Amino acid sequence: MTSSFSSRRLLAWTAPVALALTALAPALPAQAAAMPQTTPTVTTGPVDKDLNGDGVPDLVAVGGPGTGLGSGVWSALGVKSRKTGVGTGQVQTATNIGLRGNGVTGINAPTDFDGAQVFTGRFTGYDRQDFLDYYPTGVSAGNGGVIVGAGDGTMTDPALSGNQFSIMADLMLDANGNSPLQLASAFDARGVDTVIPDLIGIAGDATNGYRLNYHFNGAAPGLYYNTTALTNPTPTGGTDWQNWTIASTETASGVGLFLRNATTGDLYLWTGVTMVDNGDGTGTLTNTQYQVAANWNTGVAIGTLEAADINLDGTPDLWAVMTDGTYRAYLISGLSTTGTATVTTTRAQRLV
Repeated sequence: MTSSFSSRRLLAWTAPVALALTALAPALPAQAAAMPQTTPTVTTGPVDKDLNGDGVPDLVAVGGPGTGLGSGVWSALGVKSRKTGVGTGQVQTATNIGLRGNGVTGINAPTDFDGAQVFTGRFTGYDRQDFLDYYPTGVSAGNGGVIVGAGDGTMTDPALSGNQFSIMADLMLDANGNSPLQLASAFDARGVDTVIPDLIGIAGDATNGYRLNYHFNGAAPGLYYNTTALTNPTPTGGTDWQNWTIASTETASGVGLFLRNATTGDLYLWTGVTMVDNGDGTGTLTNTQYQVAANWNTGVAIGTLEAADINLDGTPDLWAVMTDGTYRAYLISGLSTTGTATVTTTRAQRLV
């Protein structure tokens, strides 16, 4: 990252935000190897979705009207098994880390996040988890930002210089001028080592249809451009991408992308996701597809769907935060290309 980002300013949605890099958190330690008779195989290096560096993924959910949670961003640290040393799927009582707002509106209140999608990743390029907020609808539709993570499960004050980087709506549009309906991290699916993750989104309209899109990162926080239309059909072979929800994570074997159709209950997982750029404004995601479950939470409203390798066995898992403010973990094993997987579900508990 060059020093130019400490001096120039990006236009925010309603007010300019100065850019400067804050002190860096130390790199997270490698996960220690576990005893094979009692512990699953543990992936190495910093763990995706691990906000506080203890080697266990953590859960982040957005509050606000219709979510069962108060306005803001709720952070719940993952609970580690004393026996195995890996995540159990349970989390500690969540804390509202979004009380100071998103650093853009000038309101500096948790209601800044109402209607937002928030997920974590190394969006400033360092070995800690930052927070990406994106607004698919409302007065801020198509806009978003990156808020620097504090490395302890919270975010830095986004109103202070260098702690917030705006994502500009006009750079995220598809060829027909549509903003993404949702976003997920693509990590380094292009394999070009840009340090900061790319993004995968779904966008479209009734006239031109809906599709997956890929958004390149320009090696700077919040700088996304070159929206590339992906030619992939839905997991069931259709084009109705507007009916699907996506959530991504990264394990030692690569990028994993969950795809859920709430209406049909279909839940799929793509593993080893890589992006092939055709050089003509289109591309393709190569992957291995697994049907995780059929009739999975059919018709059930889910406020936050987060993917993470919760128990560090190398297979991506899911957390779902329901609109009544409860959450469940879905631990996945036994992936098969000829049948559904084994899904172990934890009991529902209140997040707050």
